[in-house]
Amino acid sequence: MKRMLLLIATIAGTLASTVLTAAELPEHWFGSDEQSQIQIRYDDVDHLLQQAVLMSGPPSRKKSSASSATVNTRLKNNFNVLTINAGNKLYFEEFRKKPELKAAVTEIRKSLETIPASIRLNQLNKKEQLAYWLNLYNLVVIDEINQIYPRKNLKDYVLAPDGLLARKTMQIEGVALSLDDVQHAVLKVNFPDQPLVLYGLYQGYIGSPSIRKHAYTGENVMRALKLNAFDFINSNRGTYPDRNNFRVAGFYQRNAEYFPDFQTDLRDHIKGFLQDSEQLQLEQAVALVTDIEDWTVTDIYGSSRSYGTAAHINSAAILDIRNMPATASSWLGKVEDVGLHSSDQLQRMRELRINHINRGGVVTVSDLPADAAKTPVTTKP
Repeated sequence: MKRMLLLIATIAGTLASTVLTAAELPEHWFGSDEQSQIQIRYDDVDHLLQQAVLMSGPPSRKKSSASSATVNTRLKNNFNVLTINAGNKLYFEEFRKKPELKAAVTEIRKSLETIPASIRLNQLNKKEQLAYWLNLYNLVVIDEINQIYPRKNLKDYVLAPDGLLARKTMQIEGVALSLDDVQHAVLKVNFPDQPLVLYGLYQGYIGSPSIRKHAYTGENVMRALKLNAFDFINSNRGTYPDRNNFRVAGFYQRNAEYFPDFQTDLRDHIKGFLQDSEQLQLEQAVALVTDIEDWTVTDIYGSSRSYGTAAHINSAAILDIRNMPATASSWLGKVEDVGLHSSDQLQRMRELRINHINRGGVVTVSDLPADAAKTPVTTKP
């Protein structure tokens, strides 16, 4: 046991040492000009996300239908019925089928990487800087997952020592940078006491914060992060009331640096966004238990395998993508195309369609400015 603990500590120390420090980064990545009126435009990012992101329904504790075996097979897909439909989905399926769209993601990502060489970041206000880093972070995640899709379970891919978060995937002003570097060496330094930043860090799997349908901007970034927080905390992938304890996402444990007194600070944070009907359960919970995990890629259906039915061996039908819709949202209209999809895929598509339709409801959240004073805001997601 001692040897195992020593090994874990050694690995943790090795990983920590690979993350850059602020002192190793360009000085102008820190500080800001709060009077600055300079704005970065993200028209290309915005267009991409509008086409590729399917908004989920409002936060819900509803379970998905369980998987079932199809005709002529005992095999069935394995997924978490509590979380499979939670969070926004990304149309990874279309990127895989159309290399030109996949290449466009790479080009947009590369364009974002050149921005700090064009303008000193400390000439921007803090919200503009935050929007920039979050857009870059999310585009890198999408671009990198495109290279390995349709891998279904992303746990090892994300957390490995040379995985998605730790690998030096960016080159910015001559600095080799990882996603962990962006989070811990840049964002944590520039926004040291702001856990809302976490909700902008889309990591490609259901148990991480959602990718949004629009790019972050200096004007919308704080409000968008609060909406992401509200959605995450009130869905099963973020929290779940359970008898004497209150279950929460493992994502919080992996980002415990934002909650120094973990149980107390995280409980207070969740309380600020949790729906009123569950506040009492949170208050009475003996402890927060960080055991909610769903490492399933946030695609629409592509990583859900099809087993055993003759309807899925028509190569001509599968290769005919001329009828594929332009956007993830319009794609939901094809849920009755049984010649191309398994029963599990059809069920999931129907559930996503219902959730998407229900998205039209209005939710009320608290628009928290930097000083944390609450100003109620009613908005359509």
